[in-house]
Amino acid sequence: MVSDLAEVIRCEGVTVSFGKKEVLRDVNLSVEEAELVGIVGPNGSGKTTLIRAIAGFLPYKGTIYYGGVPMTKLKRRDIARFLSVVPQEPPVSTLTVMDFVLLGRYPYLSRWEDEGPEDLSAAADALRELGALHLRDRQINTLSGGELQRVMLARGVVQGQRAILMDEPTSHLDLKAQQEIMELARSLTRKRSIVATFHDLTLAGQYSDRIIVVKEGAVLAQGKPRDVLTSELISRVYGVKVIIEYKPVFHVIPIFSDSSS
Repeated sequence: MVSDLAEVIRCEGVTVSFGKKEVLRDVNLSVEEAELVGIVGPNGSGKTTLIRAIAGFLPYKGTIYYGGVPMTKLKRRDIARFLSVVPQEPPVSTLTVMDFVLLGRYPYLSRWEDEGPEDLSAAADALRELGALHLRDRQINTLSGGELQRVMLARGVVQGQRAILMDEPTSHLDLKAQQEIMELARSLTRKRSIVATFHDLTLAGQYSDRIIVVKEGAVLAQGKPRDVLTSELISRVYGVKVIIEYKPVFHVIPIFSDSSS
């Protein structure tokens, strides 16, 4: 079983290859309890691959630890109870919201066991915590982007006891929904660690406790947002000039050249 160490996840020398191409190279990182870790980098840098490797969805070289225990020594059911994944692409489903969230209880049931009162209570509590209990009888395919993301997070909550991995949680959302989802993700760190990939550097800087910057499959920097998300590093990684502002909140502002001059 997974131990109760303060360090929730650790990657040591993690490398992922597709054929002869290395898409992740010698990645070292850690995730502490009650921490939101943001992973940023250009398209194709390996962010989603890193999330999938941490979740155990991809073959890799190196070692990934859950609570100090190597993933390879854990049963799949223990891994599924330890962490959950909220994918980037929304599900195509006609399930009701309650039935969809209850799918997150599968690691806690025996092969032919139906959900019981404890599972129904856990699902209702998660939906309530995410402000989505009123949606319980709606079909998944009728929800707005913000509603759907709340429901997907609720499913993650009922499954993963120690960590939730989120791949681009705000990519399909409008500005208001982006802020609402990130506020909810921050609130979840009272009980779980969150690891999330971001395209939006402003959101990453505002809501992350630590930032990990990846480019071409390698970790270039990691640390507190103010230490990592500097104009110099962003220019080097993304090839654009930016201004960093901290008041009233953290902002990354691109500098656009005047093409008319």
